[in-house]
Order: sequence, then structure tokens, then C-alpha cells
Amino acid sequence: MSAPRDQQVESTETETSGTQETARLHNLGLKAALSVAFVSVVSAVVLFAVFSIPSGIVYPPCGHGPAVDMVTSPTTNGYELEIGPPSRMEALGAYKVSVLKDGTPWSNMPVVLSGGMEVKNSGGDGWLNFTDLTSDGKLTGGDFFTLENLTSGSQYEVILLWASSECEFASEVINVP
Repeated sequence: MSAPRDQQVESTETETSGTQETARLHNLGLKAALSVAFVSVVSAVVLFAVFSIPSGIVYPPCGHGPAVDMVTSPTTNGYELEIGPPSRMEALGAYKVSVLKDGTPWSNMPVVLSGGMEVKNSGGDGWLNFTDLTSDGKLTGGDFFTLENLTSGSQYEVILLWASSECEFASEVINVP
């Protein structure tokens, strides 16, 4: 004998609402699984990026900033690093400079570039001076650094950085005999 029509409709509605609830729970489970997978992938990418950077890199390279060459010449007390004409001129405050000794930054570095700047390595040997040859407040060809009072047998690297991001766009390595 069949159930009355009202009972059949109620039974069908109950089955439908149960199916909808099951589908809703399934969708929630799927969303949770996708969220966990997304977080896992993002974490893996971040960890890869952090640990794949070579340990010798102190400042990341820039994709922006002017192209600048430096020419090194020995002097009586150290070295002079003359700036070649940059691809574009910017105010000195747009730059920072850092010095590495044997791969380690001087303790008071980087510093914002300024005309007449004199920086002594607070961690030991070395002086860095900057001369704005034309006193125009911009980095231009002919401006120069002097690096003096250096330790024999050490390697020094003078690095120009873009001040806003502290990324490297020019450097010069000096091996002191």
C-alpha cells in the first residue's frame, strides 16, 4: 500500500533538504581543502624565495636606477673610484652607498650619499669619502669616492644603492695587496 500523497511530498522534501545539506557540507569541505592547498603553495613559494637567494648577496640587485660605471685607480693612501657619466642624473639623496670588507658590510652602512661625505668604518679600518666634483648636488660623471686606510690582503666592495629600496645597481671590487 502506498503512503498518502502528503507523506510522499514531505519525504521528498526531507530527502531534497538532506541532499542540499550534504552538498553544502561537501562544498565547505572542498573550500577548506582548497584553502589549505593554497596556503601550502604560497608558503612553499615564499620559503623557496627566501632560501634560494645566495648567501653572499647582501643587497638585492635593482631592475631600476641609472646605469653607472666606476673606474678604480690606486692613490697614495688607498683608491679612488671615479663615477662615469650615469644614464640619468639624480639628486645625491636618491642614493645610498655601502662598503663591504671581505663580504661583510661596515657596521655603519649603508649611508645616504651627500657631497663632502666622510665616513669612518666604526667597526675598524677604513675611510670612505665622496666628492661631488661640480657641487651640483647630483651624481654626475667625474664625482668620485676615495677609500683609504685599508687592510692588506682584504677585499673591499663599494656598492651604490637606490635609497628608497636599498637595492644594488652598481659596485666596484678592490683587492688590497
